[in-house]
Amino acid sequence: MDYRTLLNDEQYAGVTCNSQYTRVVAGAGSGKTRVLTYRISYLLEEMGVSPYSIIALTFTNKAAKEIKERVVSICGDVSGLFLGTIHSWCARFLRFEAEHIGYPRNFTILDEEDQLGIMKYIFSELHHLPKTDANIKKCLEWIGNKKMRGLEYEDIKNDEYPDSTLKDFKVYFREYTEILYERHSFDFDDLLLKTIDILEDKDNGVRERYMRGISHILIDEFQDINDVQFKLISLLMNRETSLYVVGDPDQTIYTWRGANHHLIMDLEENVNYIYKGAKVNTIILDRNYRSTKTILSSSNKLIACNKERVQKALYSLGDEGTPIRVFNARTQREESTHVVTSIIDLHKLKNVNYKDIAVLYRVNYLTRDLETVLGMYRIPYRIFGGMKFYQRREIKDIISYFRLIVNPADDTAFLRIINVPKKNIGPTTEQKIIDEAKKIGQTLFLYIKENINSSPLTLKQRVGWINIIEQMKIVNNEIELDNRSLSNVLENFITNIGYFAYLKEEDDNADERIENVKELISYVDGFLKENPTMHFDDFVNNAMLQSAQDDVSTGDYVSLMTVHTAKGLEFDNVFIYGFCDGVFPSERSISESRTGLEEERRLAYVAMTRAKKELSISSNQDYSYVMQCPLQPSRFIKEAGLETKKTDFRSLYNSSSQTIYKPAGFIKKDISAKQVALSSETNGITDWKVGDIVIHTTYGRGKVVEVIDKLIVVQFDGIEGKKTLLGNHISIKKGDNNNG
Repeated sequence: MDYRTLLNDEQYAGVTCNSQYTRVVAGAGSGKTRVLTYRISYLLEEMGVSPYSIIALTFTNKAAKEIKERVVSICGDVSGLFLGTIHSWCARFLRFEAEHIGYPRNFTILDEEDQLGIMKYIFSELHHLPKTDANIKKCLEWIGNKKMRGLEYEDIKNDEYPDSTLKDFKVYFREYTEILYERHSFDFDDLLLKTIDILEDKDNGVRERYMRGISHILIDEFQDINDVQFKLISLLMNRETSLYVVGDPDQTIYTWRGANHHLIMDLEENVNYIYKGAKVNTIILDRNYRSTKTILSSSNKLIACNKERVQKALYSLGDEGTPIRVFNARTQREESTHVVTSIIDLHKLKNVNYKDIAVLYRVNYLTRDLETVLGMYRIPYRIFGGMKFYQRREIKDIISYFRLIVNPADDTAFLRIINVPKKNIGPTTEQKIIDEAKKIGQTLFLYIKENINSSPLTLKQRVGWINIIEQMKIVNNEIELDNRSLSNVLENFITNIGYFAYLKEEDDNADERIENVKELISYVDGFLKENPTMHFDDFVNNAMLQSAQDDVSTGDYVSLMTVHTAKGLEFDNVFIYGFCDGVFPSERSISESRTGLEEERRLAYVAMTRAKKELSISSNQDYSYVMQCPLQPSRFIKEAGLETKKTDFRSLYNSSSQTIYKPAGFIKKDISAKQVALSSETNGITDWKVGDIVIHTTYGRGKVVEVIDKLIVVQFDGIEGKKTLLGNHISIKKGDNNNG
């Protein structure tokens, strides 16, 4: 392969370098993925490195799949090469080595919902506290912060905590650790920490074995790794190991979850901490292939305001492009309408596909008004980073069954599906099962499986569970045959335990949920065929390791997502929405950290550099209940060398979009500026109470479940998740508690 003609000078240097330690500082849109892909290919084809001795770590599964497909297209079969996230590498490592710390190989991985369920159990069953106790989530956060710093329960047991709450938290941490061990389960942090535990044990010989087998470690998005992850990587290195990292300190946006951008900025110092005398070769990629010169000019001006960075300025040999549009609305509804009518103009007048348009924002709650207006104008859209495929109720139910098939000790999974499909097993019976199993020292599923006739279950309930156990045996037999095609077996299992029938009886969206389950089944076969060395239990744990971005898929709709979710993506047309001081940059982030403002600026830089052709920035002057004052345009607008122009809102309704595409539900006259301005009026309601019925113009009928000052939290009929609304907003009114 002629790498010289395929790459620019800097990219070529990055791909073909011979230094043992290499740092590639890759600016946004500079071909980072291309360089990493060709570097792996170069190692395999030109340097003759065995794929079994290469570990390539990415930030998301989506990025790993992209790179692997490109490498395969160049090199053909690359069996043995590991290309995935650091958590997925640890999961694979533990699949072979977990026995060194007393865990079986068929462990399962817990997600946040599973963790929350365990902590609720600790509070309610072990300490007789309410399941609604506010300290449940606080305790999980406290445990997570400890683990993020590399501390397990055993590491803090001698610490002194004068605060009584923290003393309690330490007790809950111990109980949480014990429950995970009993259930043969790991949470996400454990994947790293338990791997480190095994590698640090000098007596088991594991570290030496892995160090001998690994010659090259390549890491993507290195600016976002944390100290624990770097410690793990260092444990896999010996004096001959090559370390190749790619990243951009200007795009460090995850310090709130431990990312340490000093690891890439001070790489030579950090490597010298492991092996003295190490020299790091730095290559800077600063030619941008994504954005116009206009977008890059403003992005460079903005990020230049940061002090903690590797100096570089992106440049492009492309067009100047159109000017960046900056709009400051009077209200959030005006801002939403401006964004939506601009999208209509792009689609109708410039023939831009919806899939080439993205709206980015700092926080998820900003989408409420935007979604309303998108719906009014019948614009197809999809929100990413919210409810992920693997977090949907029906998917979690079936995955819980799969987890039990793989790991019968997984009480967390059992408790989720003990009454799914419905068998009329109530809380009292469930508690009796827990008590009986505990009394005889069994996990819950094994207790039911082995003591079904003497269990507290009724005859009808026993029949239901006997059927499930028999169906699970059938699946297990097929798995033991190492069958690469399990779709028929799994669909029969789900049908025979009555789950499809249960959805049809219980859910108005049954057809959609059934399709999701069938999609999951097809994923199993696809995973096993694409990964011939892996098995069904690998799929189950892989399903627990998906990120928000892994759910981003193609389709002709406008993409709505936070800037964090948009990291690594690109769109022809980008709208940065809600660009208001106090929101973006976040007042909370600034107040909580000395370096908070720089991180917020990096986040804005990431948002701006997602745009390829056109960039629009908008803000509004609505009243902020967080800041208790009217909003102002973000300070980042001025830092980027841009000006906020006051726009006559009436012009929005004289644009071509108004005559081409009328909002749904308006059948008499065109909307006037005065009518739209009414959207910021109030409904005069100030006495909301929990239990009140709400009638919303978009969401329909719902019930108030919480009142927070001027805000109400509403659970709407037929809509997953709760909505937090202004109680006095014109779009809502009170309904009758009897019939709505």
